[in-house]
Amino acid sequence: MTFTFTEPTEWLLEISPSLQAQSWQQSQVYATSSSRWCAYINQICLYAFLDWIKTEYVPDATDLPAFWDGVNGTAIAVGGKRILLIPSEAIDDSELEVPQEWVDIPSWAADYYLAVQVKPDGESVRVWGYTTHQELKSRGSYDPIDRTYCMDARHLTKDLNAFWMTYQFCWGEATLATLNPLPELPATQAENLLQRLGSSSVTFPRLAVPFSLWGALLENEQWRQRLYQNRQTSNQVRENLSQWLEGVYSASWQTLETLLGSNFSSLALNLRSTSGSVESGIRRAKLIDLGMQIESQSVVLLVALIPEANRQVSVRVQLHPAGGELYLPANIKLALLSSAETLEQIQARSQDDYVQLPQFDVEIGEHFSIQVALDNFQITEDFVI
Repeated sequence: MTFTFTEPTEWLLEISPSLQAQSWQQSQVYATSSSRWCAYINQICLYAFLDWIKTEYVPDATDLPAFWDGVNGTAIAVGGKRILLIPSEAIDDSELEVPQEWVDIPSWAADYYLAVQVKPDGESVRVWGYTTHQELKSRGSYDPIDRTYCMDARHLTKDLNAFWMTYQFCWGEATLATLNPLPELPATQAENLLQRLGSSSVTFPRLAVPFSLWGALLENEQWRQRLYQNRQTSNQVRENLSQWLEGVYSASWQTLETLLGSNFSSLALNLRSTSGSVESGIRRAKLIDLGMQIESQSVVLLVALIPEANRQVSVRVQLHPAGGELYLPANIKLALLSSAETLEQIQARSQDDYVQLPQFDVEIGEHFSIQVALDNFQITEDFVI
């Protein structure tokens, strides 16, 4: 990652082709084309920003996927302040447009709002101005049609060097406007909203109900995650393992020999050491790219099926290093999920050459998911027998 100035007061953060590919891959889990695009440009913006600041500033945490299902923007905590990145594909920089959620939901409000110009097919993102929550509320104009606050570029601070100086040394500066709490949402009403808005057929859920209801739903972390999961489930495409039993496989699931080449013998040894029946079962593997978490490293997700009596199939799932690596990344997690609930999870230690979930049985017609997670990276593979 290199960092250059276009104008002396702006930041130009480079993005690599691998970052673009990784961001596009991760965005495909979202329910609609608009939410997939929103996730894509936000991931490009976020990773470019984090890659630049990581040597000096360490973000506390990010809570991202549930926000990107139609709400543009990425908030990160750096030190004791919240910074909101607002990416836009607009060619001009005449204004900053912020979704109402990031302004009027008290727990979402940020101290600083950064305007970011994104060229998805280009090689950089441009950070060109900023404002505070207090300034946005007092000087911005509210558009009730698309529920956004707009700040004319004339009222933005264009000197990003001044932003870092203010952030580092002016901790007493008033940045947040006073907000009234949103009305409490009864649980029964929340359940109705989750069912209604959880369908992927609702393209813009943020505009489908009054903001007081929508904001109260999103402010509750549990409801927000359930809404996201419902919309993902509504859009899921599951790998049909019954077709594996008939010798039909999708292109992304390959034989171990094809995927691992010379490394196949060591993986086969691991399989024999755990269960001889697994070696003789139906096995397919998929390469999982860890992207920005560990540069140029991938892992292999192995799924093995053993047909049993009474319409049951025994399933073994393992995770192995790839690309010539001897060990898995420390702390990478492999989990078995059912209806978004974690049933089993294993975490790699340092110098683990593979991890595996306990063998489990699935009946014909049942479905389950396997999740691989490392730091902020997370990918879920969905299956049905």
